[in-house]
Amino acid sequence: MTGGNRIFFENFAEAAEHVVNLLSRRLAAECVIVASSEGPVSTVIKVFNRGRELVREGQEIRFEPEYFASWTDENWDRPLVIPQTSQHPLTRDQHAARSSGDYTLIGFPISYPDGRKFGGLAALGRPGAFSDDDLQLLTSMALFLSYIAELERRVDVDLERLGQLAKDKKNIEEIAEAYRGEAQAARQSTQQKADFLAFMTHEIRNSLNGSIAMSELLAMTELTQEQQRFLDMVRSSNAFLLTLANNILDYSKLEAGKQSVDVSLFDPASTIEDVASLMAPKAIEKRVELILDVEEGLPMFVQGDAGKLRQILLNLLGNAVKFTHAGQILVTLRQEEPGGEGEVQLAISVCDTGIGIEPDKVDGLFQTYHQVHGSDGNRQYGGTGLGLVITRNLIELMGGSIRVVSEVGIGTEFLVVLPFAPYSDFDMGPFAPLRLEGLRILIVDDNLSALSVLERLLQGWGALPSGARSAGEALRLLETVSFDLVLLDMHFLELVGPVSSRPNAPPVALLAPLGTVPEQPGLEGVRFTVFKPLRRLQLYSALAAIKP
Repeated sequence: MTGGNRIFFENFAEAAEHVVNLLSRRLAAECVIVASSEGPVSTVIKVFNRGRELVREGQEIRFEPEYFASWTDENWDRPLVIPQTSQHPLTRDQHAARSSGDYTLIGFPISYPDGRKFGGLAALGRPGAFSDDDLQLLTSMALFLSYIAELERRVDVDLERLGQLAKDKKNIEEIAEAYRGEAQAARQSTQQKADFLAFMTHEIRNSLNGSIAMSELLAMTELTQEQQRFLDMVRSSNAFLLTLANNILDYSKLEAGKQSVDVSLFDPASTIEDVASLMAPKAIEKRVELILDVEEGLPMFVQGDAGKLRQILLNLLGNAVKFTHAGQILVTLRQEEPGGEGEVQLAISVCDTGIGIEPDKVDGLFQTYHQVHGSDGNRQYGGTGLGLVITRNLIELMGGSIRVVSEVGIGTEFLVVLPFAPYSDFDMGPFAPLRLEGLRILIVDDNLSALSVLERLLQGWGALPSGARSAGEALRLLETVSFDLVLLDMHFLELVGPVSSRPNAPPVALLAPLGTVPEQPGLEGVRFTVFKPLRRLQLYSALAAIKP
């Protein structure tokens, strides 16, 4: 095939025909042959006969097998020159078949690059018809056809691969289509189950709310001791069932993809303080101290989903209170380097001194309906196995992350990192609008964590705090330092009298667990009470009122 000054070939046969025509014009040949070989049998692909038909296309030329095999092993990659075909063992039989005079044969093999045999290119002429230049030209043409044969082989291999790929692609598309149908059916089934679950949970919750309301009304009536015990069991069961229903409803919404992020303006520090206040009564009941440590200088407001943040904190604090029977629960709020431009990234840690989790069970924390602690031998913890699953899903929905560090007998820490949008229309400076410069405060608290957190907070406001962890240490400090205020933890009520009776005694304030009211003689000198877990605004307002 011709294009301009260039010649293109569709296949080996076209190239062979071109070579045969070229050599027929350049050589004094009676016959030019291009043949393929299959062992000792060669098949003519293209041929030129100048006069009498010596060879025809498609003709099979057979050689003596043993001789042909030994000859090709020694001479295949060399030019072939036979001065008299009637005398050479390779061509003697073919010459006898023609019986048209003697010929000279020149030829060269056509091979693949890896040495495999394809066939050969040969020319027949009268004795003395060919020169060395003729042999060189024929050799060049044979090498050219070797190149064409390799190209055609590669094209055939590529076409075969493409054909196989097309078949594979069709098979994959059929499988993918089947999977898509199955996935769609699974999604529809999941959606139907989630809708049914949400409907049933909603109905159950409505009935539970009625039962809870009636239980509360019943609690307001006069009951015998036995009736009160039965009522307490009913109320406890109602509370558990309501928690279960809420968890199942939340989980079904997450599974159905119906949960979304509701962005609003809120104060992250106040949100954490609110949640801690809700959980404080349960912690106080177990004599576990709940401590808040909020970093100074946090943004006053951020934009994000405050409701989901509350739910995350309630679940984490609920777990911490459930599995902590002594010591403390420390909740910290810090600002981290933002993950992207125009982002406020907050890190929230809930660290308890509870029973801890065995290393091989940590991975099961976020599995649906999986309970890491069913019972520790003395206590039956119960639960739905959904709280932490919901927590993780909510965190991921908000674009955050959660990780767990735990040691059996030491405690557990959950670290949550959440991104929020800044609120640029408000002053993002420190929390305190005024400073408490120079206010000397003595803090008496036997909990080292609570003492350290309060000292840092007061220092951030410009005050000069001093800490004491025992009554003796507090009295020694009072002998040497003049204080403007003494903050006493409830464990040190016995110090109220000695402090108040001193000459030029400083005012005394109490740090009391939320919901407790100290009632004992000798507390007349207490100026005010601040409840734990501490609310920064409440504490600041009380301190600002007594600042000289």
